[in-house]
Amino acid sequence: MEYLDYLIHFYKKRTKNVNLYNILLIICNMKLDIHKSHLWVASGCKPLDKKDKQLLNLLYLNSRMSFIQMGKKLQLSSSAVERRMRKLQDSGVVNQVFAAVNLAKLGLKAYRLYFKFDVMDKKTEEEVKQVFRDYSRTVWGVICQGEYDVLWRIVAKDENEVEDAAYIMIEKFGRHIIEKTIIMTTYHTFLSWNSAFDCRREAEIPIEKTVSTTVLDNKDMLLLSALNNNSRETTIALAKIAGLSPDAVRYRIKKLIREQYILGFTAWYDSRKLGFEYYKILITFRSITRPKEKEFLNYCIEKDQVVFINKCIGGWDMEVDIIVRNAKELHDFVADFKTNFGSIIGKHTFITAIDDTLFNPLRGEIQ
Repeated sequence: MEYLDYLIHFYKKRTKNVNLYNILLIICNMKLDIHKSHLWVASGCKPLDKKDKQLLNLLYLNSRMSFIQMGKKLQLSSSAVERRMRKLQDSGVVNQVFAAVNLAKLGLKAYRLYFKFDVMDKKTEEEVKQVFRDYSRTVWGVICQGEYDVLWRIVAKDENEVEDAAYIMIEKFGRHIIEKTIIMTTYHTFLSWNSAFDCRREAEIPIEKTVSTTVLDNKDMLLLSALNNNSRETTIALAKIAGLSPDAVRYRIKKLIREQYILGFTAWYDSRKLGFEYYKILITFRSITRPKEKEFLNYCIEKDQVVFINKCIGGWDMEVDIIVRNAKELHDFVADFKTNFGSIIGKHTFITAIDDTLFNPLRGEIQ
């Protein structure tokens, strides 16, 4: 067990030597099935069983599904499903359950701000994470390793707001920032984590893309914000938040879904607690055509390792997020897409998420 203790200590120190980390995994694997359970064992939790994985997959498909409905699909009682759900949330395996809101339809464009620091110690990390928390339009805050140290995903109404956000980071950490890149999203989509759940590939959440915008009333915005924060919020609780009757809440939610303000109800997970590493591959195309781009997009959607795709304008053309167990799986994935699409793939690099948190970007939109 001393090997395991050293690995955990090594992991917390955020080594930049991925290969050495994987060697330690192999050593520890002599005692335990580290790939699937080392962080669970470290936290005193039991590894996931088949029902847990099926539940996690159901949350991806519809995180607002009732415990009774889930129980029927899992052949468990509703109380047993609720207990498992609580365990998965308390242990941090389930990072968040949320409504996939079509932010573009609300007039909010998605941007990603990348920063490379000359020094990234624990104190700086905590200060960066505080910026994530304080900025009301933060969607995703990531401390990462690789080409960049910080990924800050925000939404904004225009480029002036993006510039203002960038200056928040620059004015606080300017002397440590040696590089910054700002990317605008044209569309993105969530994909199932079936490689972690040992199940078949599920359909992707409908792609969010730039569309004509519409203004909703404050009641609808309150509902969207609450559901983005927690898709399992009860109808009674939502009625209190919005100042509506439960029947009115149900009607409005159905209308928001029908009009595609809500693209689905899904979940986000902590890859490390599932025994996986989370990589974001930043890809620049060359000699690209729209048919070829669509072919590459369909290829990514079919790959079990891919959990998120972001088409963008800026420093590169596409971001493909994957979960893999080790550096060899990362190598094999990259080798496969280069073999199949080498004629259009230009420069590509990757970062890995070390510490990430999802936020509610609508909390500042409520009047």
